[in-house]
Amino acid sequence: MALRSIIVDDEASGRQNLRNLLTTYCPDVAIEGEAASVTEALLAANRLQPELLFLDIELPDGTGFDLLQSLNGSHDFEVVFVTAYDQYGIQAAKACAVDYLLKPIHIVELMKAVEKAKAYVTRKQENLRLKELVANMDRQPNEKRIALPLSDKIEFIRIQHIIRLEAEGNYTHFYLHHGAHFLVCKTLKEYHELLEPQGFIRTHQSHLINRNKISSYVKTDGGYITMEDGSQVPIARKKKDDITRLFSP
Repeated sequence: MALRSIIVDDEASGRQNLRNLLTTYCPDVAIEGEAASVTEALLAANRLQPELLFLDIELPDGTGFDLLQSLNGSHDFEVVFVTAYDQYGIQAAKACAVDYLLKPIHIVELMKAVEKAKAYVTRKQENLRLKELVANMDRQPNEKRIALPLSDKIEFIRIQHIIRLEAEGNYTHFYLHHGAHFLVCKTLKEYHELLEPQGFIRTHQSHLINRNKISSYVKTDGGYITMEDGSQVPIARKKKDDITRLFSP
């Protein structure tokens, strides 16, 4: 899966040049946003929840280090500094940056930096999965949990408390009992593979439901399912026969 990334550079030409290089030489990077200042970057980071930040240092309203300090560890992304100045290397190391690239950007160095960032992100994801797997081994089926990576924390929720999931682009909405709701920056496909063995059903390209939380199946008007929270979930035409068989005596 491509690394969700943001480019932060006060010069439009610098942003475009880096975008062109990444598009050509680093297909595993998905550029989801750009910013020209600390203020814009803060808004973009909060909205897009990137996994990787390509960060210039000297910006109109501060520095890249000011940005990281403002975020204060609330976002779990990797950082590659991209700058024309070579005197910030020690500060970049203290900020735990993946790499420190000087302009003009050397293609091989850029590719190596992206590979390192991918390795770091993958390692974090694997550690999270392992932690949750170990925790689930000693749990009864109705106590199994799933980890949801949010912008400021990792939320562990019981699978039995999930009513349904709904896709919104590369994001997934989780709707839980008692009205709780979480938005996670992962695709519904990933959660389908994880939750299908736990009794979840894909009724539609954009919907995944907990079969234990179904209230009724309405066959008219194209067919839809009503969940315990009162929400109505559509059924795709190609899924209708499968759903009908599921409820057949």
